Amino acid sequence: MLNKKDQRIIRQMIRHIRTFPLSDSEIKQLERDLTGMALEAEKRGEDFEDVLDMTPTEFCDELLYSIGGRKAPGGRYLLKGAGIYYQLTGILGTAFFSLILLLALFYTIIIPSELAQTGLLVLFVAAIGLTFFLLSLSFGNIAERDCGTTEKSAQLVNNGKILLVTAVIFDIVATLYMIFNAGASVGHFNYKLPLLMQVIIFFSCYMPAILYIIGAKRNLPREYAFNDI
Repeated sequence: MLNKKDQRIIRQMIRHIRTFPLSDSEIKQLERDLTGMALEAEKRGEDFEDVLDMTPTEFCDELLYSIGGRKAPGGRYLLKGAGIYYQLTGILGTAFFSLILLLALFYTIIIPSELAQTGLLVLFVAAIGLTFFLLSLSFGNIAERDCGTTEKSAQLVNNGKILLVTAVIFDIVATLYMIFNAGASVGHFNYKLPLLMQVIIFFSCYMPAILYIIGAKRNLPREYAFNDI
């Protein structure tokens, strides 16, 4: 049985291998082969890292390239990170804006009152927000699932562009709502609120979408790269 250090190295190597476009059976076979190498090194009293003669991830890169000519897609880490981010924010944002949407419907339809007009505006903002975060959740799942492949990179680039456009729409609607509604409610306009909103939206909506697109573009097969030039 492998010692804890070698088990940790094998887990690290398998995590790295999973970022390549490989089937589950291929990954399991590589895991068996690497475990066998580690066991042989342990029997000989050698350190597994010394046997590898390079970092575990570098060894995996060399191994996969030598046996199948496979190179890891260059944008897989960016794409996976953006995908995980969009999954988390998608869940939280969908829950939040679903609640806002229900409250707006309640004040607009069920108990029409002086809040009805405000409710309609909130309803519109909530619908835009809900659409954005539902797309975020869906495209985040797709990005994490397909970050190690090149075949679907073109579609992932388009998904990123959709996220970016949706973020722009959400930004415009949220900012206008804050300018007209918040200003009217307090009797004067506070410029700090929209500026703060812009900073938050840039880092929470625009930046992840840009990273999503960059990661997907780095994963594009060579023929796409040449066509873009």
